[in-house]
Order: sequence, then C-alpha cells, then structure tokens
Amino acid sequence: MTCSELSGYSTVCEECDWVNSTSVFVVGEALVCERCCHTLARFPKHRLEKILAYGCVALIMLILSLSFSFLNLSTAGFGRTVTFWQSLSTLLNPQFFILGIFIVVILLVLPIFFLVGVVMLSWLMKRERYKFVQRRLLYSVIVIKPWLMVDVFLVGVLVALVKMQTMVTIGLGFSFWAFLGYVVCLVKTASLVDYRWFWWKVLGPIKQVKSRLISARLQGLVGCYSCGAIVLQDRRRCSHCGHKVYSRKPSSIKRTAILLVVTSILFVTANVLPIMQTRLIGMTESSTIIGGVYQLWGIGSYLIAIIILLASVFIPIAKILSLGWLCWHSSSSEPQHLVRKKRRLYRITKMIGRWSMIDVFVVVTLTGLIQVNGIISVEPGLGALAFSSVVILTMLAARTYDSRLLWDKEA
Repeated sequence: MTCSELSGYSTVCEECDWVNSTSVFVVGEALVCERCCHTLARFPKHRLEKILAYGCVALIMLILSLSFSFLNLSTAGFGRTVTFWQSLSTLLNPQFFILGIFIVVILLVLPIFFLVGVVMLSWLMKRERYKFVQRRLLYSVIVIKPWLMVDVFLVGVLVALVKMQTMVTIGLGFSFWAFLGYVVCLVKTASLVDYRWFWWKVLGPIKQVKSRLISARLQGLVGCYSCGAIVLQDRRRCSHCGHKVYSRKPSSIKRTAILLVVTSILFVTANVLPIMQTRLIGMTESSTIIGGVYQLWGIGSYLIAIIILLASVFIPIAKILSLGWLCWHSSSSEPQHLVRKKRRLYRITKMIGRWSMIDVFVVVTLTGLIQVNGIISVEPGLGALAFSSVVILTMLAARTYDSRLLWDKEA
C-alpha cells in the first residue's frame, strides 16, 4: 500500500486501525476498509425517512401487541387467552424476580427506548435542530442497539409452540401478528442505524489530520472507536464526538480472559441445574438444557432439537473457545491472510452471541402460557438465570476484546 497523503475525508477502521480516505460519500454505496474489508459506513437513500417510517410503525405494532390476545390455548375442556404482557408479567414473581426483570428490560424497556430515541433523533436531524439533544440521543441509541433481542424471542416463541402442540390446541391471536410486524420493523429500523453516518450527519465531516494510509498507531494517532475520527495519541477524548479514545482497549486480553473463565463456570452450572420445572397435579419434573433437547427429539421435532442444541450448547462453547483462542494468539506474528481469517472468526463470534438466548426465551414463553392453578404450571429453574448470565458475559467478552490487536503483529 502506498503511503500517500490523504485527501478529502479520512477515518480509522475500528477493527484493524487502518487509516482510510475518500474524496466523497456516494449515496447508495458503502465505505469499506482497504485493509480488512470491514464496512465502515453505508450511505443508503432516504435513510432518515425510512427510519421514521419503520420506527413509528414498530411502535404502533408494539402497542397493538400489548393490547389484544397473543395466544389462545385450549385442552381437555379448559381454555385460556394470554396477552403478551401476561406472558412476561408471570415472571415478576419473588421466586424468579431477577430473571423476570431482565426479560422485561430486554424485551420491552430497551426496544422502546431505542425506537423512541432513534425516531426523535431522525426527526431532529431532518429539521437540523437541537444538536446537543441529537448527541445525547445518539449516545443512548449506540449503547442500546447491541442488546436488542426481540427477533431471538420470536424464534423462542415458535419453538415453544412446537413443544406445546402435542399438549394443547393453539390459536394465534391478533397481538401475535402485531408482534411479528413489530419485530420485522424493529429489525429493519436497527439495520438502518449506522453509528458513523449518524455522527458525521450530526457533527459534520471529520476534521482532517495529516496522516498516511497505514495503521493509525504507527503514526502516533488514535482512531475513535465510535465515529472513526483521527486524533493525536496524547488525547483522551475524541475532538469530534467526545468519546474516550484508546489506541487499544486497556487490558483487553486480561478482561476478556477473566470474563471467559467466569462464563465457563456458569456454563457448566447452567447445564447441571434445571432450566425448567413442570408441576403436574402435585408432581414436579425438572428439565435441563440437554434434557429438553432429548424431549424434542423424542416427539419428532428434529429440526427444533438441533436448533436448541446449536444455540444452547455448541454456540456458547464455540464462543468461549474462539475468544480464548484469539486471546492466546493475539500476539502471534502471522501473514495477512491468516489475520483476515482470525478477524472473520471474531466477527462471527460477536454476531451470533445473542442467539444463545433462544432456550431461555422458550422457558419464558412456556412459563407465561402454561399456568393452570392446581393442575399444571411451568417455572424457570436456576439454570435459566445461570444461562442468561452466560449469554450476557459472552457478549461482553466479545465487546471487551480488541480486534485491532490481531493486526499489530501482521507479518
């Protein structure tokens, strides 16, 4: 790569620390890192208008999903109509209150804050007003977005319905279809939220700093992890967006390793403790994660059993091993093509982490639906809380790890 002087706009890749330049941002195209091929920013047409449309529809669909019947259940002469809120509020019980609060925050509080925040942000940006408020809203949106899991919950609901089909007759209420629309619109809204594009739109183009097309660190510069601006290495905050800046995340390997050790212990605990308890006319039957897979396989739901096995067993193990391996080899000097493979492994590991929550959401759905006092009820076990902690800690470990370390020893 020729170390030529930059012209136009410049930004630093948050994954490999490479300084990239472009003379113009073209609508409908994307800015891709020249070193690692990571997409730095996308420039779709009518982004703000699309966010306003999808975001407002998502909020309307959420209100509708909370207002009508979610599912209608009937068996052996008994019938029950369940709303979406009822299926969640059942968990707000002193026995599993912590898990209940966590689920309500993940499925309701964070998505509502995200949608309201991004809609208000887009509306203010279109009118170019209240820059200070825009910055605060953008901070909130950036923090919340990685923790949105409503699409994972929808898959968990579908898996739970498959498990229940042999026991009850299930009817899908109006709120179920509204919730489906809500998930689609929320996912679409989130896909349009591009941090760098928003920062550049709110604060204007990144200020030029004399630099070359090589790693920022080799030039005594630091790339802001949030907006991609280039600042001098002695600075502690980005002069563009105000975030704290580090050439590399402090104690990245050590923190990731500690999180992985704790996660491994909790993962073993989650697989030993029951994730679900079924009470039937005074008798209690406990089910572990593996036990639930065997049960699904036994009733012929092979695809669902494989999905649960992958999400609840293989993916957490793969994440722990992958991040552990990346930590171990971060200081190794290797050719660029091997570094690219490591980078690809890291991106996959970071992307799939939240899908491990499927089994917990299955238990949450069954707890909310199967409640016939004195006859049958389903409750989450301690394994559900332990496994939720596993998912959260693996996601934190992936975010704590600094992928720029992989490129520092590039041969």
